[in-house]
Amino acid sequence: MENREKTELWDVYTKERVKTGKYHVRGEKMPQGDYHLAIHVCIINNKNEMLIQRRQPFKDGWPNMWDLTVGGSAVAGDTSSQAAERELFEELGLKIDLSDAVPDFTITFPAGFDDFYIVRREVEISELTLQQEEVQAVKWAGKEEILRMQEEGTFVPYWFLDKLFDLDTWYDTYRNENSKIRVGYAKAKHLNSWMNLAEIVRDGFPGLETKEKMLDYRNTVIKNIERGTAVCAVFGNMVVGILLFSRKSNILSCMAVHPEFRRRRIASRMFAQMLAEMDKSLPVTVETFREEDPKGDVPRAFYEKMGFVKGELSVSSKGYPTQKLILEISCGRIKKGDQNRR
Repeated sequence: MENREKTELWDVYTKERVKTGKYHVRGEKMPQGDYHLAIHVCIINNKNEMLIQRRQPFKDGWPNMWDLTVGGSAVAGDTSSQAAERELFEELGLKIDLSDAVPDFTITFPAGFDDFYIVRREVEISELTLQQEEVQAVKWAGKEEILRMQEEGTFVPYWFLDKLFDLDTWYDTYRNENSKIRVGYAKAKHLNSWMNLAEIVRDGFPGLETKEKMLDYRNTVIKNIERGTAVCAVFGNMVVGILLFSRKSNILSCMAVHPEFRRRRIASRMFAQMLAEMDKSLPVTVETFREEDPKGDVPRAFYEKMGFVKGELSVSSKGYPTQKLILEISCGRIKKGDQNRR
């Protein structure tokens, strides 16, 4: 092992993470302005426990401490994922194909870049082969146990340790476009995110041009949340769809979907939630842009798909020329356009 440490070479990178073509000898001081690549792999099982290792007491760097599943430096010629695969095999005898994986996050340190991989995997400890020069023990441990070990000073003090168990969930929620978008009645906790979306789409809603009008709208949203007439679509903690309606008047007051989340059936799902609350003996009405107004192309197309028909021309309370659209309901079903909603 000593010979390997003396002769191991690392690729040298620039601060932009571009290989320079130079090599660095492990164990020697890294010159200022040179950087190398390190990796860590965190294996987490279905019980949300992490496979952790205890470093040997004679190992350089955090000896005798408990650590993440594996970690180490990339040797010359390694890609990040190749280094992760190699460390898993060398330290634990575990073969996992990471050729298509990308780091879940990267942390820079004074001499390089540290790529972290979070891998969901069930592993039998009895089937592992520990590298005696590096690892003295392994075990599964949950978040609370690991944080307790860190508190008592027996776990390597990563500042982000409490976040690791949540990152995989974060990935599913915010980066995977197939993640579930929840539709339901808005609560007070959704208000700020609701208003963020309103700021994005305000140009499509006459009457929201000034800060004062946005404040009036915010107060309107609060009242609707309190009486249960505010529907929203939520992605993680982010409101991506909004709808206000009136049960008393059978009116759809406003509806919008975040530009990055359109064409995902959010509008139709919010509409269905609202429709279930309406008086079936009365028509549902909505005021939208007039036919010749280009701002009305998208909302009018949606309302027509839902079965609305043209009503009288009107002017909104804010003085903007609009048109009323009307939807007749019977026995809880849309009379016209119902087939298009399926």
